[in-house]
Amino acid sequence: MNKHTKKWGSALLAAGILAGVTVVPVSYSEAASSKQQATAQQPGISIHWNGKTLAAKGVQVNGSTLIPVAALRDSLGIPVSYDTKSATYTVGSGYNILYIMSPSSDGSYVNVNGISTRNMDAKQIAGKLYIPMSLLKDYLGIDAQWNAAEKTVALSKSQLNPITITSQSLAATSDSEVTYKVKYPQISGSRLNAEAQQAINGVLKKHAEEVLAAGKKQVAEGGATAQRPYEFGNDFAIAYNKDGILSVIMQDYSYTGGAHGMTVRKGYTFSLSDGKMLQLSDVLKANPNYKKFLNSDLKKKFDALQAYAGGFGGFKELAANPNFYVTNSGLTLVFDLYEYTPYAYGIPEFTYSFSQLLPQGGKPFAGQNP
Repeated sequence: MNKHTKKWGSALLAAGILAGVTVVPVSYSEAASSKQQATAQQPGISIHWNGKTLAAKGVQVNGSTLIPVAALRDSLGIPVSYDTKSATYTVGSGYNILYIMSPSSDGSYVNVNGISTRNMDAKQIAGKLYIPMSLLKDYLGIDAQWNAAEKTVALSKSQLNPITITSQSLAATSDSEVTYKVKYPQISGSRLNAEAQQAINGVLKKHAEEVLAAGKKQVAEGGATAQRPYEFGNDFAIAYNKDGILSVIMQDYSYTGGAHGMTVRKGYTFSLSDGKMLQLSDVLKANPNYKKFLNSDLKKKFDALQAYAGGFGGFKELAANPNFYVTNSGLTLVFDLYEYTPYAYGIPEFTYSFSQLLPQGGKPFAGQNP
């Protein structure tokens, strides 16, 4: 996470939230107690882990199923920690780690390895910290099945691709006028085709090299000072790692003075069998008319945003090869800052489930070798 990451909390509040004890500052309690109580009175959601019913209960808020973080630590064995210096929870380990900030009943700031999307939210309810079921499915390697009739969630470990994912960094000298923190994922595995591995790793490394080269070019052009140093870096998250498919989010950040930095998010989705980088048409091959639906729906969404957040021109149609990534929740289309909305809105993202995009019985990645 870069130095502009949102900070929050106190050690006392953190200890209470994680343990499930209601330890809340008076000012917060007065502002949100009625909303917390209403949420806490909702019927509990039964949680099953590998067929065993847990003592902890989930909750539903506005149609979203939330799982208590303490249950992830105590019953699922997922590492959970709290850093007093940065006032930040971390959940998970390995290549994907959730960072949770600003717990409240109205929603909390969450990111994965410094990358925040519009589908991430956490809540403090009756003194306990909860995260959405979708975060478990998409980033923590946990399959989650919701049974609406029985009000239960069945959790189990995902069957991930048999590959190893490591983080590599590009060497670059930082000083008082510029900071470089550029990294990228690399994959390996005994069952992975050598040519495919080389192709995928080459694309991801090239992305990082271009970030570093662009930063060095801007520094060479002048303007960086010790009083206002430049900053170049990136983060990545693994969004999908199943069924012979790997989807990676790369997010680049640069600050070269002014009111704020610039963030660019790029999705890469690969077939592990041959290393091919998949386009949207490869993912949605089972529906030859997907563009018609998406163009119509995205226009409605962007038109609504024009009234809500302002903008710079209406959406007409998708680009030939649109920017996207894949998660267990479906397919997320990504647009650039300033492309259709002001900077304050953030990076526009829209997630569609595969049931929305494909005909009944249609599967994503049709025709791709597992």
